[in-house]
Amino acid sequence: MNKIGRYEICGRLGRGGMSTVYKARAPITERIVALKVLKPRDEIFEDLVGWPKLKELFIEEAKIMGGITHDHVAKVIDADLDDDTPFMVLEYFSHSIGDFIGEAYKVEQDTRVISIPRSYMYISQVLKGLERLHFAGVVHRDIKPYNMMITNDDRVKIIDFGLSRVRGEESLAIPGMQVGSPYYAAPEQMAAPERADGRADLFSAAVLMYRMLTGKLVELTHGTIEPPSHFNQDLSDGWDQFLCKALASQPDNRFFSAQEMRLVLEDVFNEWQTDSAATCRWYQPTEGDQPHFTQRPRANPIRLMYKDIRNDLQLDDLFRPHHFHQHQLQVVSSLMLYDPLTGLHWQRQGSGYTLDWHQAHSYVNYLNGHTFQGKTTWRLPTTEELLSILRPPTVERDICLDPSFTPTIHWLWSADHCNKKQAWMADILESYLGRQDLEGTASVCAVSG
Repeated sequence: MNKIGRYEICGRLGRGGMSTVYKARAPITERIVALKVLKPRDEIFEDLVGWPKLKELFIEEAKIMGGITHDHVAKVIDADLDDDTPFMVLEYFSHSIGDFIGEAYKVEQDTRVISIPRSYMYISQVLKGLERLHFAGVVHRDIKPYNMMITNDDRVKIIDFGLSRVRGEESLAIPGMQVGSPYYAAPEQMAAPERADGRADLFSAAVLMYRMLTGKLVELTHGTIEPPSHFNQDLSDGWDQFLCKALASQPDNRFFSAQEMRLVLEDVFNEWQTDSAATCRWYQPTEGDQPHFTQRPRANPIRLMYKDIRNDLQLDDLFRPHHFHQHQLQVVSSLMLYDPLTGLHWQRQGSGYTLDWHQAHSYVNYLNGHTFQGKTTWRLPTTEELLSILRPPTVERDICLDPSFTPTIHWLWSADHCNKKQAWMADILESYLGRQDLEGTASVCAVSG
C-alpha cells in the first residue's frame, strides 16, 4: 500500500481492533500526518457487525472529533473515502504517555516512575480534556497511555474515540463484547459497558496517574488498593487519599466530575509542593555516584543498535542510567553553560522550538554560520554526552535545585542514530534515552568541545 486517497503512506504507527493508523505525507505541503483507516483486525467481527455499520461508526467518530475544539482533544484535519474504505487524517504526534512511561507490549511489566510535577501536569490536562468531552455528552471509555498523545509544546491530547458512547447511545452493542482496555477500564465498564458514565473515564485517568507515580498498575483487592506512597516515598498522605477516592470500585464513591477531580488534585499538588519546598532549607546536594569521568564522553556520532544500547551505555531495562554522573554546570551567560568535567560548552536555552532530526543538523549549521557565542564548533551531542547532564528525577531536583537549562526543554536530539528511520533522543526531565522517528520533533541543545 503506497497511497490512501491523496496521502503517501510512510509506515504503520499502530493497529487496533477496528482500525490501523499510518504515518503519511500530505500532498503539496508534504506535512507528516497520522492516517486512521477502517480495517478490522478480525474478520469474524466484521461479519457480526457488517461493513456498512462499521463505516457508519467510523464516520461518526470523525464527526465527534471534528466537532470538538479543545487544547487537550486531538482534532480531525480531514476525512474521506478511499474506494469504499473510510479514513480520517489527524495531527501527527511523535510522543505519547505510553512511550513516555515505557509501557511495553506486556502491560503488566513495571514502567518508569514519573516525577510528581510532570505527572500532575499531564493528568490535569487529561481531566481538562475530559471536562470538554463530558460536556458534549461523550464518554470516551478507552483512556489509557497510548491514547494520550504529547504535543511538541508538552500538551496532552486525547485521541481514539472508536469506543466512545455519545449522549447515552450505544452504537455498537454486541453481547459479551469487551469495551475498553484491561487494567485501565473501570469495574462497571467491564461488567456493563453500556451503563458506564463519565466516572468510568475518571477511574481510567486515576489508573494512569497511579501508574505514572508508582510505575505499577492498580491492583484492586476486595475493593481497596495499595496506597501509592508504599511504592513512592515522595508521595504524601494527600496523594493516597486522592487516588484511593478516584479508584473506588463503586462509581458513587468517586469524584462526581472531571472538574471536581481536577480541582481537588490541584489542592493536593499545591499542598505537597509547599511542604516539599519547606524541606529545601535542610537539603544539601550530595555527590553523584560517579564523581568524575575516567575518560571524556564520546564525541563522534555513531549508529547504536536498539539491542546493544543498554549494555553499551549501562542503562536499565527502561533505558535509564544505572548511575548518574555528577556534573558541575557553570553559567557562562544566559545562553551558554560550561561543564568542567567534560570540557563541553552547552547551549543553555536550546533552539527554542522543536525540529525534526534533519532540521536539527541544519540548525547546528545555522549556529556555526552565525558564530553563536563566538564559536563555530557547535554540533549535536552524542548519547554519551547527553547522559553526562542528566540528573535523577527526584523531589530535590524538581523543588530545591535551580534548573541548568531552560525549563521548557523536554526532549533533546542526539547525533547518534538507531536505524535508517530513527535516531536517539534524551528526555532530560525524566532522565532516559529513547528512539524517535526522524520526522518526529525534539529540541536542540548544541555542544561545543
